[in-house]
Parts: sequence; structure tokens; C-alpha cells
Amino acid sequence: MGYLAAAVSARRRHLFGGVMSDIQYRESITDILQQLRKAKTAHLRWRAYAMALTSGYAVEEGQLPVEHTDCQFGGWYYGEGQALKDYPEFTGLEEIHHQVHAVYKDIFQMLFDKPEKSIWRKLMGKSASSDKIGQKVKIEKELERLSDQSRLMMEALDKLEKAVISRHESL
Repeated sequence: MGYLAAAVSARRRHLFGGVMSDIQYRESITDILQQLRKAKTAHLRWRAYAMALTSGYAVEEGQLPVEHTDCQFGGWYYGEGQALKDYPEFTGLEEIHHQVHAVYKDIFQMLFDKPEKSIWRKLMGKSASSDKIGQKVKIEKELERLSDQSRLMMEALDKLEKAVISRHESL
């Protein structure tokens, strides 16, 4: 084994905290990238369910968790994804992901929380149809925010994936 190859192998072993063959190393990186891609797919699936729900389609309760720690992506992020915690691209994901769910939570509340009609509203005779129109406009604006946050999240995930590939191609 030449000097450069030996140095690369030593660097890989150092990065992974012990003796790791080149084959084990490649399998490890491949596994990490597969997990990352599955997490991206899980987010896209979650977003599709959110859009379907707001369009009036029935979505099973477990397919669309409101809390960011309860979705499949959150499970990956706080579980297996922690293998990437040393990447600067990884650390920003948590806030973006939290914002995605915060926007969705607002939409969810608009869709399913039924506010009590106040006496003032009853006296003023505000119609239910004008309330529904106003709510629909609000939901559409929130859906735009959800799409924007989701796009930011996918861009951040793409950057993370590129960083993982780049770091390990250079070894």
C-alpha cells in the first residue's frame, strides 16, 4: 500500500474511531446516504399528506403528525441522523424542520378547531360564509408558507447530502 493510500486509510480509521476497512467505510457511508435519502422521502411524503388534508382528502391520523419530533423525519433526525451532527449543514435542519411543523400546526388548528361564536359576532350578524372565505384565504397563505419552509428544508438536506459525499470523496 502506497503512502497516500495508507494515509487515507489511517484518516478514515481516525474519523470513525477505530479500525475500519475500506469496504466497511464505503458501506457505512452508503448506509448513511441511504438513511438521509429515506429521511428526505419521508418529509416529501408528509408534505404530500398535509397538502391532501387541506384539499379535503381523508388522511389517516398517524400519517400526519403535528409535532416535529413525531414524524418519520423527526425520528431519523433525533435518531440515526445524529451520526451527521458534526456537519454544520445538519445543525440548521432542526430549526427549519420545527418551523415546517409550526406552520402546519397553524393550518391544522384552522381546519379543525371550531371557535365559539362570541355574542358580539352574533349581534353584528357576521355570516358563517364570510368566516369560511376568510379562513380559506388564511389557509392558502399558510400553505404557501408551508411550501416555502419545506423547500428550505429540502435545500438544506441537499446541501447536507453533498457535504457528506464531498467530505468522504476527499478522503
